[in-house]
Amino acid sequence: ENKVANQLSGGMVVAALRSGVRCALLTRPARLVEGHLRLTLHSSLAGLGSLHAVLSKRRGKVVNDAMVDGTDLIQVTATIPQAESFGLAPELMKKSSGEVTAPELVFSHWEVLDEDPFWIPTTEEEREDYGQNLQTGDLSTGLDNNALKYIRMVRSRKGLLVDSSKIVVAAEKQRTLSRKK
Repeated sequence: ENKVANQLSGGMVVAALRSGVRCALLTRPARLVEGHLRLTLHSSLAGLGSLHAVLSKRRGKVVNDAMVDGTDLIQVTATIPQAESFGLAPELMKKSSGEVTAPELVFSHWEVLDEDPFWIPTTEEEREDYGQNLQTGDLSTGLDNNALKYIRMVRSRKGLLVDSSKIVVAAEKQRTLSRKK
């Protein structure tokens, strides 16, 4: 009468165990860990405002700025998330009109990004502060959520399905439903 135990296969056990572990991990809020780079560059007084504007837009933090002896340049040391560092040098050159040197980027540290990528406003107060759920396909707000933005960037770069965008598959095979007579 114990035929049920004989019908269980190893694959069924592994699948059940995998889904159990996945559900256990998803009970806690998810957090991403991002790498930060330390950048060192030189700027004149004229380019300092545009430098701070670019760094604050990319979530950078100035650690130290000091005058270089014998020159009118300021040496700026800052940290910036690695994902925000792509295209930094051309943007600095463009915004400062060449008043800022190209940054030297060196890995600095890891930091937990304290945003839940799958957070949804549930209470009335949260809905007033953050708005209703946007219809992005995944029921998350997506409002200024850098963790969700990074997840979507990685998924699209790897060719995986991204919830917030519609992907056209085989566009050359599509046709209109109405026919001209």
